[in-house]
Amino acid sequence: MLALAAGVVVVASYPVLSLVATTALVGLVAAARVLVARIERSSMKVAVPGFPVEVTVARTTRD
Repeated sequence: MLALAAGVVVVASYPVLSLVATTALVGLVAAARVLVARIERSSMKVAVPGFPVEVTVARTTRD
């Protein structure tokens, strides 16, 4: 009887747990995409050999 009750709880809670896991995964992927987009748009300093200056190169996703 206890095993049956445990089985009912597992079956009943599966859709909720699945929804929570899916929502968490979607949120994580969205956050990762925003982070990658910001990194790609950030400036990058490049030291040019032979020149005493640093050149700042702006990178975008459209380049």
